[in-house]
Amino acid sequence: MRSHLQGCALKLQTVKSHHAMADAMKSTAQAMYKMNKAVDVPAITKMMAEFEKENAKTEIMQEIMGDTMDDALADETTEEEENNVINQVLDEIGISFGEELPEAAHGGVSKVDTTGPSKVAITQADDPALSELEARLNNLKR
Repeated sequence: MRSHLQGCALKLQTVKSHHAMADAMKSTAQAMYKMNKAVDVPAITKMMAEFEKENAKTEIMQEIMGDTMDDALADETTEEEENNVINQVLDEIGISFGEELPEAAHGGVSKVDTTGPSKVAITQADDPALSELEARLNNLKR
């Protein structure tokens, strides 16, 4: 008898769960019915189509503007013109990137005279660039 009562209690519990589920489904169906009446589906579909169309236009305009900016800023002729101006200025002041550094003199350094202004005498005096530099240095000392 006890097992029979437990079986009946279990069936009552199941029926109660099914009744609660039916009530929940009923309220959900009512909410969906009200929302279906409140929302105009064709209007929303039309609005979404317009949005997609405008979004496509915007993307095309953005791509066109990006290409235009890239073309305007990445002009190869301006880079060549810049290099020409830079080379012209460097030529005017006597600087050239293509030249190598002159070789250092192989001779030694002579004795330094510490009594007067400090002078360093280099043993190779036949170099014209060296003699020119010495002349300019002597002009500055005057």
